[in-house]
Amino acid sequence: MTTIELYPDDVYNQQTIRQGHPPDWVNRGGGDYDLVVLGGGPGGLVAAMTAAAGGHRVAMTEQRLTGGTCVNFGCTPSKALIRCARAVHDASRGAEFGFRLDAPPRTDFGSVMDRVRKMRSLSSSGDAVEVSEQAGVEVYLGHTRFTAPNAVEVDGRRLRFRKALIATGSDPAVPPIEGLRTGEYLTNETVFSLTELPARLVVIGGGPLGCELAQAFRRLGSEVDVVSDTTTLLPNDEPEVGELIQRRFDQEGLRLHLGFTAVQAGGGRLLAQGPDGTRELTYDALLLGTGRKPNVEHLDLDAAGVHIARDGVEVDEYLCTSNPNIYAVGDAAFPQKFTHAAMATARLCIANALDGEQRPTRELVIPHCTYTDPEVASVGLTPRRARDEGVAIDAYRLDLAKVERAFIDGEEDGFGAIYTHSDNGEIAGATLVAAHAGEMISELTLAITNQLPLEALANTVHCYPTQAEVFQRIALQHARPQMVAVAH
Repeated sequence: MTTIELYPDDVYNQQTIRQGHPPDWVNRGGGDYDLVVLGGGPGGLVAAMTAAAGGHRVAMTEQRLTGGTCVNFGCTPSKALIRCARAVHDASRGAEFGFRLDAPPRTDFGSVMDRVRKMRSLSSSGDAVEVSEQAGVEVYLGHTRFTAPNAVEVDGRRLRFRKALIATGSDPAVPPIEGLRTGEYLTNETVFSLTELPARLVVIGGGPLGCELAQAFRRLGSEVDVVSDTTTLLPNDEPEVGELIQRRFDQEGLRLHLGFTAVQAGGGRLLAQGPDGTRELTYDALLLGTGRKPNVEHLDLDAAGVHIARDGVEVDEYLCTSNPNIYAVGDAAFPQKFTHAAMATARLCIANALDGEQRPTRELVIPHCTYTDPEVASVGLTPRRARDEGVAIDAYRLDLAKVERAFIDGEEDGFGAIYTHSDNGEIAGATLVAAHAGEMISELTLAITNQLPLEALANTVHCYPTQAEVFQRIALQHARPQMVAVAH
């Protein structure tokens, strides 16, 4: 069986391993199942438990740690680190709120990472092997591969299935940089093993991962350079978003090298080429935030008759593969690579594969959030996507500086925008840049899912004072007056 190691070998990491991949685990002998789920991350866990709750015999396989990337190497540890960094940053702003420290706050990085690992161990307890077993899922730990269109093998155990679901997630994508050697750089898989704060950190990538961790390490005390071959940060969001985050990064002392491509790395030195020549950056640690690649190469998909596309397993709009009895969810097949997207596609897959429904992925309204400070959240059609799809929308916006709770909290840096279909006034999408945007965007996700018009937000009573009022304020300003029942 695969041996799992987490560094450092402390009580929290030992607990995480015991929960997600017990060292003394013994697999069953195999057998016949209604459903075999490959992968014990968020998508696989939701699929397996949903199917087991429906009375099906279910097996779930996992090579590494149950909970997957999100709990062990992604969402949980990164947000724990970001929370520590925000606490340090808030302490440094004391003068704005009427108090002063005798000296600037000093980071104890060892204690920060202790807390990160503690939060990971707490989070992973909900995704533990024992929890799945108690829910009626039979768990197999080890390397899994297809051996036939209706069978897989897990470390010598043969599991036959009526239906199977591929939920093996994704791995960090490593760019082709001359001199870059394995072990000489950090990814999300290894950065949370740090025990000493790097004095000089170079981050390659201006997307969500790169931006989140670059800001966090800067706030914790590192000198940080961000190298991105895009000309703006967060290039998949609206241009105004990237510009706002860039201004915040400039204020906080991050050094940005936008439009630059990393061409050579090694020995604590990185060369990047851009519009004004070559820049040489020195570092104590190099972090790659250059995207994800589907983790499907080791599955022997040919044996199951499953085709692979450029971005992972090839699926139709119902998430069914070229083998009609095998489905795929989450990062392994779905373009929106978020934990909540993996869980949503897992529920949809179970409905289609086991309950005989025909629910297409287009019915899913999936928001996303980047956890910089301020946070960046978006859902549905945005102006960029609407242009690409040829859909006419109207846009309405309000600066957070005009929302009382935002400037009271000293968090006025941001804005809200709502987009409606031009033909019928239904809410089509939203962008929000705010300190707690991830907590606030779900109101708009609900509105889009239920095809609500702007007037519905105008007529919804919001607590005052809250930052979430930004959406009602927009609606009250722009909804059709005859449709608004209550205004203030």
